[in-house]
Amino acid sequence: MSPESDGIDDSQDVLYRLVDRESGEVLLAAEDLHNYFMEEDREPPETVTFVRAHQVGRARRKTEQAELQVVDRQGNTIGTYYIGRVSAAFRHELVPSGVDRPDLDYSFLGYTCEYPRAGEIWRQWAATGRPVKPGEWASHPSDWHESWIHVVQTAWFDSGRSTTRYETGGTAVIDGSGFTTRDGFYCALGEAVNGPGGYFGSNRDAIIDCLRTMRRDGAAPFRLVWHNFAASREVLGSDFTESVVSLFERAAVETELSPG
Repeated sequence: MSPESDGIDDSQDVLYRLVDRESGEVLLAAEDLHNYFMEEDREPPETVTFVRAHQVGRARRKTEQAELQVVDRQGNTIGTYYIGRVSAAFRHELVPSGVDRPDLDYSFLGYTCEYPRAGEIWRQWAATGRPVKPGEWASHPSDWHESWIHVVQTAWFDSGRSTTRYETGGTAVIDGSGFTTRDGFYCALGEAVNGPGGYFGSNRDAIIDCLRTMRRDGAAPFRLVWHNFAASREVLGSDFTESVVSLFERAAVETELSPG
C-alpha cells in the first residue's frame, strides 16, 4: 500500500498505520504506539494510544477487520499484526483545536503483543532499513532476544519469504559464546543461515519445518559450524543442544562442533 494511494500524510516520522483490511483504507497513521507491546504477564490495558496521530479528521471510529502495519521511512510495510475489531475511545470534539498531531486512544479489545521490546526494535529497523547489520541482535541485552526473533519472524513472513534457506554460501557459522538463551540461539541461527535479519526457526519444530522445506524445494545444501559448542551446552542444556544437532544431522546437514 503506497502512501500516495491512501491519502494519509506518511512523513518520515510515521511508524504505524491502522488499516481496514476489507477496504484497504488507512484509518490513521501515527508516530508511535503506547500500551501495545507489553510484558506477557501484565494486565492488558483498556486502550492502545496512537502517539501524534496523522489525519485525525479522516479517521474512522471503528472497524471489524483492523490491521496494524509497521512502516519504514519510505512508507513501506515491514511488519503487520491482525487486530480484528477496534473502536475509537475518543471524541473528536475533545481534540484541542489546532492540534494536528494529537494522541488518540483506540480499544483493541484487550489485544496486545507480548514482546515488550518489539516496538523499539521495529523503530530501529524502520529507521535504518533492512538488511540489518551483521550481529546487530547481539548488541542488545539477552532479555531483548525474544522480541528480536519475534520481529525477525514477523518481518520475514510479511515479506513473502518461506521457511527455507535463501543464502547460497556453503557454510553457516554460529558462535556459542555470543548468546546465553535459546532465543539468542535462534537469532544467531537465523543470521548464520539466511543473513542479517534472517529467519531459520524460532523453536525446534520450526527448524524442522525449515529443513523439510529446504529438501522439498531443492535448496542448496550447507554445512553448519558451531563454535564454542561446550559453552552453548552449558547455558542451554545438553538435552536442547544435542536435540538441535540431531535435527540437522537427520536432515543430512554436515555439522562441525567446536568446543572452543
